[in-house]
Amino acid sequence: MNAALVEELRIVLVSPNVSEQMGGEAIKALHIYLELKRQGIQLHQVTHERVRDELARNFPEMEVSLVKDSKLQRLLNRIGPLAPFLNLVFLWHATRLVKRVLQEHPNSVVHFTSPVSPVLPYFRLPGAKVVIGPLNGNIHYPPSFRSQEPASYRLRRWLHPFLQSINRYVILGKQNADALLVAGGERTYQSLRMCGCRDEQFVDSIDSGVLDRLNAAPRTTHSGVNLRFFQNGRLVEHKGTDLVIKALKKTRNRIEFDVIGRGPELPKLKALTAKLALEDRVHFIEWIPDHSKVAELLRQYRAFVFPSLAEANGIVVQEAMIMGLPVIALNWGGPALLVTHETGVLIEPVSEEHVVGELAKAMDLLGESGDLAERMSIAGHRRALEGGYLWSGVIGKWIDVYRKIGKAHVNESHSVPI
Repeated sequence: MNAALVEELRIVLVSPNVSEQMGGEAIKALHIYLELKRQGIQLHQVTHERVRDELARNFPEMEVSLVKDSKLQRLLNRIGPLAPFLNLVFLWHATRLVKRVLQEHPNSVVHFTSPVSPVLPYFRLPGAKVVIGPLNGNIHYPPSFRSQEPASYRLRRWLHPFLQSINRYVILGKQNADALLVAGGERTYQSLRMCGCRDEQFVDSIDSGVLDRLNAAPRTTHSGVNLRFFQNGRLVEHKGTDLVIKALKKTRNRIEFDVIGRGPELPKLKALTAKLALEDRVHFIEWIPDHSKVAELLRQYRAFVFPSLAEANGIVVQEAMIMGLPVIALNWGGPALLVTHETGVLIEPVSEEHVVGELAKAMDLLGESGDLAERMSIAGHRRALEGGYLWSGVIGKWIDVYRKIGKAHVNESHSVPI
């Protein structure tokens, strides 16, 4: 029975977007599909028709069911604050599609890989084997930075207990799932317990994996003095890029900081750089045309600086660690679950003045000491490998969960009441 179960393992993946072009959860969903396929798992993908053309062009072999677009979804998509309702509409239609797939393949395990919010309701699939996650949320600004918290974050923080109390009694998809992959640590466990989820459902997981090819290249090594630091990713308010720029005014060395990426904060960051007369030390690299060369580009730096105020996960932190780049981050949110004092520098978010001062000290210390950077590089690379940060490791653990759930359902179906 067990051998047959392994051979017949089939997964129905559900995600609003599966795309190389849309970033974030969309590219994560694609990596999940590709790694499961690479490991020989039979797959069916449920996603939205907005990505149909891309999938047909780049992955014509993908077995896929598409949630059709509608006027309501297009309206919700245009109004940013209503995005949670867009996800809810998608999940409603996706659940109906999954039921049709299960009619043809009733023994499939259904895995909702996103959205990742522990607050968003999921709809029940009675009799199905269901995995949800990795869930990673209930992240807010540190208390000392609450005055800078955007209105949307503040509203979510205030509404969180109320919404979870409603979820406890209304839409019970999460409460009835066989497994909830949890990547957000205790803050996410607390949120899920508030809506009635049980500890026996929880499975610790990494939020996202790192492409295995990043580990194919040699680890970045460090020696001597290197005063070049960087941050990469979408430039949004909570990333703390402005804190790094302010810290440059306090460094004793002529630290240089490269900002790689685009986003709504870019004009403000350029204005701040000009105001502080740091144009010769802060460089904005908005776009790297050949993504295959990004990893090689990053090897020139001493460390990755990422004082994000509300980072739920930290895929960029994982990527830096696997490459052998020390990480300077806040002891808060996702990075605090990944970085240790052996692999980087964690700064307590007690105030902006403290964070800015400690960022300056950390960049000076690491910039001057190649020996310290090399020790952190070795430790970070080792932690990334042993912690299963590569996609192959993440997916391997999930496959174990799928098989355990499948075996449990087989045993239930063959049990005889006493």
